[in-house]
Amino acid sequence: MSTTTAWYRRLHVRLTGATLLVLALLAAALLAAARRQAAFDALEATQRLQLGLAATIAAQQPRRLIGADGRPDRALLAALAMHAMALNPALEVYLLAPDGRVIGHALDGPGPLADRVDLSVVRPLAGRAQVPPSLPLLGDDPRRPGARNVVSVEGLSYEGSMSGYLYVVLQGQTQQAVAAAVAQSGAWRGLLLAALAVTAGAALLLVLAMSMLTRPLRRLTDEVRAFHADAAAPAGLVGVSGDEVDALREATRAMQQRIAQQLRHLQDNDQLRRELVSNISHDLHTPLANVQGYVETLLLAGDQLDAVARRQHLETALRHLRRLHRRIADLFELSKLDAGGVAPRLEPFRLGELLQDVVQDGQLAARERGVVLSLAAGAELQASVLADIGLIERVLQNLVDNALAHTPRGGAVTLAVEREGPGALRVAVIDTGSGIAREHLAHIFERYWRADDTPDSPGHGAGAGLGLAIVKRILDLHDSLVCVDSDPARGTRFAFTLPQAA
Repeated sequence: MSTTTAWYRRLHVRLTGATLLVLALLAAALLAAARRQAAFDALEATQRLQLGLAATIAAQQPRRLIGADGRPDRALLAALAMHAMALNPALEVYLLAPDGRVIGHALDGPGPLADRVDLSVVRPLAGRAQVPPSLPLLGDDPRRPGARNVVSVEGLSYEGSMSGYLYVVLQGQTQQAVAAAVAQSGAWRGLLLAALAVTAGAALLLVLAMSMLTRPLRRLTDEVRAFHADAAAPAGLVGVSGDEVDALREATRAMQQRIAQQLRHLQDNDQLRRELVSNISHDLHTPLANVQGYVETLLLAGDQLDAVARRQHLETALRHLRRLHRRIADLFELSKLDAGGVAPRLEPFRLGELLQDVVQDGQLAARERGVVLSLAAGAELQASVLADIGLIERVLQNLVDNALAHTPRGGAVTLAVEREGPGALRVAVIDTGSGIAREHLAHIFERYWRADDTPDSPGHGAGAGLGLAIVKRILDLHDSLVCVDSDPARGTRFAFTLPQAA
């Protein structure tokens, strides 16, 4: 799995994308606000410039626009509208009753859709000599019910009686259509293109800036990834999804787990070291004490012992010295195996010849214990394997010694060779001893491990010596797994597999 983060997941790319999104939204909001403000300013300017238009039009009329009967003078209204719209096509002229009803208009085409105008908002515009401080004041647009527009209003009163209002819409349908066309014109498109160009330039600058700012973080992330890859970190760390921060978080979590694991390992090693010192002291102290006792007896008794007694004392001391020598040799060999100081020298050899030699070497010890040591009938004695013959011989000797030590008199220890699929042979050491308790099977290859129920005498489950620990280390060097099958009623079977030589 790749140790690099996909480009679109890198922190500076994601930061740039998020910033650009914010800038784009801000630019869109500013453009919308600018357009809205421009339209509002245009409305205000239009109304300020033409605020008194309705009063001027009303003052210049030769007769009343609304008769005494409340009806509009349609001929005068038509002439007025023609004159006003000739000067400004955007104007729309209406006559309103005092209550806001539309009673007359001068429009080309269909008339107004609304039959009433709300005068409460625009009434302050009527009859004012000064411009209101807050503009624009928007009134109802009769042609667009529900819409509002800038207007000029003047009250029509004759002989002190209010007969209605002259209501002039300053931006009629014609101007609105023109304004919509202008909104789609090249000016706004140019402004939009300019905004896009500025955004693109900002994006380039942001990419460069974010890349430079996050470069130390990316370097740190790459170094942490490389460290964990070299340290055999969990596979999920190498291909973790997310940016550099996610990778650092996962790396920190993996480092915490690794440190905790190492602390537990150190504590376990310290416990094993104390137990090892205690067990070694016990194993070395016993034969040394025996040797010392027999030597002191010889020195103190002197000539009082006859030749036979002196010889027995010396032979017993020699036997303990040999036991001490074997224990020290086992410790030295196990330490070399643990330290990686032993490299197997692989060579082809006949496995049957090695098994016969091991059986022959162990016959004396087997007869002394009353145990039958033999090769299984039909064993693949002519097959050759590829392994270190010296180390495999030590494995077989340790397994045979372990089986003889825990097989009662009258029992049997058998060596067997079986085919294990194509290109492999399985070697087994089978005894009819007391077997191994199931709960002890996981510990029998640990050095100096003793079962609680056998504190004094080593057994299959006790693991009191170093033989099985050496077996495990040697077979690990050969990439071979040792398997144990034990039943207290039938005995124990140790087996391992070796590659067959070509």
